[in-house]
Amino acid sequence: MIQVRAMLFIVLICQCFWVSAEPIYLQLRWHHQFQFAGYYAALEKGYYKDAGLDVIIHEGTPEKKPVQEVLQGHAQYGEANSELLLERLRGAPLVALAAIYQHSPSVLIARKDAGISSPDGLVGKKIMLLNQTVDADFVAMFNNEGIDINRLHIIPSSYEIRDLIDGKADAFNSYLSNEPYFLKQQGIEFTVLNPRNYGVDFYSDILFTTEDELKQHPERVKAFRQASLEGWYYAMDHPQEIIDLLLNKYKVNKSRDHLNFEADAIRSLIIPDVIDLGHMNPWRWRHMAETFIKAGMVENDKFLQNFSYDPDPKADKEKLLKYIRIAVTITLLTGISTLTLLASYRALKRKNKKASRNEKLLRLAHETAGIGYYAIDLATGLWKSSPLLDQIFGIDANFDRVIPNWATLIHPEHRQRVLDHYQDVIRNHERFSMEYVITHPNDDETRWVIAHGYIEYDKADNPVQLVGTIQDITERKQAEETITCLNEKLKKKVHRQTNELTASNLSLMRKIEELRRSKHQLMEREAKLNSIFNASVEGIITIDMFNIIISANAAVDPIFGYKPEELIGCSINKLMQSSPRETICCSLLHAAQPVSQIQEIDGIHKNGSLVSLDLSTAEYSIDNEHYFTHIVRDVSSRKQREQKDKKHLNELAHVTRLGLMGEMASGIAHEVNQPLSAISSYTQVSLNLINIEPPDLARLTEILDKTQQQALRAGRIIHRMREFVKSHAQKRSVADVNNLIHECAGLCVGELKQNNIKLTFELKNNLPPVHVDQIQIEQVIINLIRNSVDALKNLPEKQQRQLTISSRLTLNNDIQVKVKDNGAGIDEDQKQKILTPFYTTKADGMGMGLSITRSLVEAHEGTLNFNSKAGKGTTFYFTLPTEKI
Repeated sequence: MIQVRAMLFIVLICQCFWVSAEPIYLQLRWHHQFQFAGYYAALEKGYYKDAGLDVIIHEGTPEKKPVQEVLQGHAQYGEANSELLLERLRGAPLVALAAIYQHSPSVLIARKDAGISSPDGLVGKKIMLLNQTVDADFVAMFNNEGIDINRLHIIPSSYEIRDLIDGKADAFNSYLSNEPYFLKQQGIEFTVLNPRNYGVDFYSDILFTTEDELKQHPERVKAFRQASLEGWYYAMDHPQEIIDLLLNKYKVNKSRDHLNFEADAIRSLIIPDVIDLGHMNPWRWRHMAETFIKAGMVENDKFLQNFSYDPDPKADKEKLLKYIRIAVTITLLTGISTLTLLASYRALKRKNKKASRNEKLLRLAHETAGIGYYAIDLATGLWKSSPLLDQIFGIDANFDRVIPNWATLIHPEHRQRVLDHYQDVIRNHERFSMEYVITHPNDDETRWVIAHGYIEYDKADNPVQLVGTIQDITERKQAEETITCLNEKLKKKVHRQTNELTASNLSLMRKIEELRRSKHQLMEREAKLNSIFNASVEGIITIDMFNIIISANAAVDPIFGYKPEELIGCSINKLMQSSPRETICCSLLHAAQPVSQIQEIDGIHKNGSLVSLDLSTAEYSIDNEHYFTHIVRDVSSRKQREQKDKKHLNELAHVTRLGLMGEMASGIAHEVNQPLSAISSYTQVSLNLINIEPPDLARLTEILDKTQQQALRAGRIIHRMREFVKSHAQKRSVADVNNLIHECAGLCVGELKQNNIKLTFELKNNLPPVHVDQIQIEQVIINLIRNSVDALKNLPEKQQRQLTISSRLTLNNDIQVKVKDNGAGIDEDQKQKILTPFYTTKADGMGMGLSITRSLVEAHEGTLNFNSKAGKGTTFYFTLPTEKI
């Protein structure tokens, strides 16, 4: 230990000459506390300053995560838990400099009365965690125990242990050095779930930086790491001094008793008396990475290489080889030398004459095997030792060799166990062999030793002397640790490969099952399609590229009069005058896509008659062979209905012309009156000219010619009116207004669809009948619908176009019909003129539509009115008296 610190000191002195004094920022994981004692010591004792570093320490908060702060450039160095490795495996350019804690303090704490004694007990319970990245230890623990994390009720940590006490959480993410103190102070019994007990033993509080910092400032990285470790050595040796510093300078919100509790807990996790501070085992990093992979948190460990910083990689390789060589040598020599030692010692007692020679041989054997020996006089409590044993224990000739001082050489963690074992040996009269750790009294360096020996008894069976050997096995222990790591790695690899093979087999079995299900589904789908094919009311005919029918469904019988089997193998021209393919654009003939246009064609019935058909065609390919499927529908009844509707519309048009002529008659009366007035005037002038003596024949001829022209003009006007309208008498009958509305809407459905207008009915049921000329009232409704269509089709395409027709019974026992649209509306000027003859807002309108509509309504003792608001739409409504029964 002295040599290590001396080397650190020398390196730090040297680095003062080349390390820049620019500010260096260190980001901690949490608020100031003993958890970060080494960094405060390095700062306060000047280790950073001696290394030429101006270090500023930033405490952590829930918002300031060290990994993110360092990656974002807010700090050059940070201190993190196992999330550091997790982010590295995900590709973050992070480098671990030193693992301060050899074991993680992260645990889950549950109240004793919650009955949670293992991770299985957490299923369905409320668990406070930071997140699955920061609390990677727990995620790995859940995976090792086969617990689906989705079955856990994980809630974000409040960082307040009070939430566990008050029952807001069943388990709380905690540090062994912190939360247990609060619970013990309040007398609350609790259970600790430590990931170490479930195969997850991770490093913690890892000093780290980025690849860029290491590349740009390698000497600064080395100096910062060494100064930080020196601070940690000091903090471990002087915990009370650091506690004073935290209370007085950093003003931590913890009591001295709490800080002492924290210091003790942290020391057991760092193990500074056994393991060099900052020690990182590459096999342990790999084990942590494999744990993350197994838990599904990362895919592989390809980014693990160069993650662990090594200030002297060459020395480590040579040290590892040395450990292996020593382990092999010690393994061979230990058994031989021990047997030789014991045999020689017994021979020494039996053969006093050869004592001198045997002692030399024994000492030589011990020194060759690296074994020191001792003898303790149990009566006096004094003991003697060989020089090699003194060297192993790190003592000199001045060391006071009494039994109490022997006990002080044993490490505190092993002392009681060793002393108890000696008592058992004395009590049971047996030889002993045990391994334990010793501590050098001068520099606190720790070493592993193996002890062999036995107790000598007097004739009264009283123990008088303890004789034994001590061998330094530190390097063997280190080699064993290395071998154990390698074996564990091999075991994990075999286990992983076994799991992968098992998973592969399961995946194959699942695929086979999926294929079986797919085959079954395909058969079901085929059966359904065949059922639909044969049940369809539309004829479905499939032909090949040569127009030969290869399949047909049962619906072709009522359409064409042929059974499906009669058509197989025949040409499609048997059913249609020409192949439908000839009417399809050539560019689609070889495109494997549906032809969605519906054609109207004439089919040929078996009896020779023509059948009106709607035809749609789809093309597809199977094994590079093209096929066409024709779907035909008999629309003969629809054609007949269209002819009937056309006749109905012609009748409505006639009513319109009749109404128009009625209005035009009053509107153009002045045109007819003008020639008649002119004829009357010209006749009077002619009579006057005849009575003049002598008559002015030339003037008379001129006047008569003008009279003739005016008479012809009046005749032409009357002739045009007679041609426009024929005489039809008004025929009134009892009708249902709602039926008339539906009839009119059906006649206009084409215009509504063409202009993307949504039609809504709001018709009251059980309305009384009306006595009307149905053709005229239908014309009124159609005129109002078409006016709304004209208003709506000018709206933007993206705006919803709505037309609503409603009917109701008024308080006057009249029936009111409303036609409402959401068009642009009518402005104030147009409202005054909209119902007057010859006024129109359309570019090609005559201005007679609404005027005729009003006349038709008024002819039925009703009224026509409207409401409109610019930009909000227009509502026209009229009333009709009900039939008196």
